[in-house]
Amino acid sequence: MKVAVIGAGVMGPGIAQTFATGGHDAVLIDIVPEALEKGLKEAEKCLKLLEDMEIIEGAAEKFARISGATSLEAAADADLIIEAVPERPDIKKSVYDQLDPICKPDAVFTSNTSSFPISEMYPEFRPGNFFVTHFFNPPAINPLIEIVHGPDANPEKVQWVRNLLEECGKKPVVLKEYLMGFLLNRMQMAMLREGLYITEQGYVTPEDMDTATKVGLGFKTAWQGMFETMDYIGLDTVSFAQAVLLPCLYASTDPSSLVSDKVAEGKLGLKTGEGFIKYEDPEATQDLRFMMLADQLKLYKKYGI
Repeated sequence: MKVAVIGAGVMGPGIAQTFATGGHDAVLIDIVPEALEKGLKEAEKCLKLLEDMEIIEGAAEKFARISGATSLEAAADADLIIEAVPERPDIKKSVYDQLDPICKPDAVFTSNTSSFPISEMYPEFRPGNFFVTHFFNPPAINPLIEIVHGPDANPEKVQWVRNLLEECGKKPVVLKEYLMGFLLNRMQMAMLREGLYITEQGYVTPEDMDTATKVGLGFKTAWQGMFETMDYIGLDTVSFAQAVLLPCLYASTDPSSLVSDKVAEGKLGLKTGEGFIKYEDPEATQDLRFMMLADQLKLYKKYGI
């Protein structure tokens, strides 16, 4: 089977790598030659690192399954086309308009968008055969993929994509209709709102909040889901805690001033070298994050998570 990934930016190379690792041919397409070259190098580097960490075998053979192209014509014989271009509706529409007459009539189209109701925005494009596969960064490591489809999606095609992703070692979840922010972004924003409020009120420092998140919440949730956690606690205890705590939780819909003030100062985080934390070597920080996530993936595979 052949997969075409449109866009060699942050996500595209890792998405192509996912399918190559699963034994499929993948073509990475980008109209900018420099971006394509960089993306292919990133995929090759990542595969070699995963081989060195004994997560995969045969990195060279897997990379050989990935080709590159600067023309959308390379997607003509693909069975699955995944769009991973910037989150701009005009760019996405242009890509879809160009791909539609090129690609096979029965090819499945998905978008890696993290927020758009893609099939509602473009209802005339491949109706029933067009939905979301939202990969998480870094896509070559993070097992989760959100499949989001509308009521008109072909259920057989949705299941086919889900099965395919599982065969490639991923853990897809399915949202049966569009929900603003999908699943994980909504959960993350709810936690960030409360954490930012507690910090902004001076109850805790950002450093201690990070520590609590990583070694408290994160330590358990790496292995134990939300509903499993409630079962472990005891649903009677959960019900009591909800009655006591829910009325106390922060419910504002305004962005936190802790974040907006940093944005106004141009301190945007890792990409500018400083956010809440100052990063002396952003590239080294990225590499360390990748290694830690890869180690986590090894444990997931060991215990069958």
